[in-house]
Amino acid sequence: MTAILGQEKALSYLAGLVRTQRVPGAFLFYGPDGVGKKMAAVDFAQALNCLHPQEGRACHNCANCQAIEKGTYPDVTVVDFAYQARLEIKKDVSSKSYEEELEKEIAKQQHLSVTTIREVATKSLQKPIGTGGWKVLIVDQAQTMQGAAANALLKFIEEPPAKTVWILITYKRSAMLKTILSRCQPLSFAPLSQEVITQLTQDQVENAALAARYSGGSVTGALAAAQAIGLLSNGALNTPTGPIEVAAGLSHTLVTSRREAKCILDVLSKAIHQKWLQTQDPALALRCRRALQRFENYKRSITRNVSPALVVETALMGLDGMDLTI
Repeated sequence: MTAILGQEKALSYLAGLVRTQRVPGAFLFYGPDGVGKKMAAVDFAQALNCLHPQEGRACHNCANCQAIEKGTYPDVTVVDFAYQARLEIKKDVSSKSYEEELEKEIAKQQHLSVTTIREVATKSLQKPIGTGGWKVLIVDQAQTMQGAAANALLKFIEEPPAKTVWILITYKRSAMLKTILSRCQPLSFAPLSQEVITQLTQDQVENAALAARYSGGSVTGALAAAQAIGLLSNGALNTPTGPIEVAAGLSHTLVTSRREAKCILDVLSKAIHQKWLQTQDPALALRCRRALQRFENYKRSITRNVSPALVVETALMGLDGMDLTI
């Protein structure tokens, strides 16, 4: 399992709970995307069920730890959009078209449904059958549960069975129902340092240090930034044809092009903000502030029925003469 870096405080707290076996029935892991919340939840499930725990930490080598990492341990369930998509697809997993249909179904997912929550809640009531004795149910993107789904979950986290743990994961704590928040033990996960992000992504992106500068403190942000930087570089930023070339480099798939466009706008927004902080020219500072306001509107536009390529091209054309560097 990949090491979880930069979250020593949270991991130490969880290890203490494993040692004492005084574990709350429900947690809320919150913090930015891409900082290790989901990995920490799986690691915690491993530690609770580990056959050879060491100071409250999982060994990662025993049969239970290995099965949990592979997603085959019967008492640990990770609920995310991929899990929900698998519930939606009725085809046999051995079907040739299964993986393709699964990928399409995952792309459609926006909310965890009440049907999914009820299906998992039923699992929570079943007795553990593994050798570890702990049942762990991890719900990723918990903020996407709407009224019925959230209320359905509420009934099960109020008084879970013995040795049953719910872990809700969110990047947006404020979007959660207050009744759910009041029943969960909160655990904060902090943004990662640029050094940690560079270390974690150096084998995945070409210029990890540069991507880390635009990451917003998360690995997910760094990977997105690296893709955006690549598109901006290929499009020759600050050249007359740059806006057209960058826009033309976006994917032809709407879902993917929206994601790419948002990444580009995020990187450019950070670059504009940095220029605003550094400039001594009042006129340029004013221009930067106005550009940042426009970019917020552009970000909203790409979530609506507006061409991502057109938004990106328009945004770049508005930066003409600003001499922006990434």
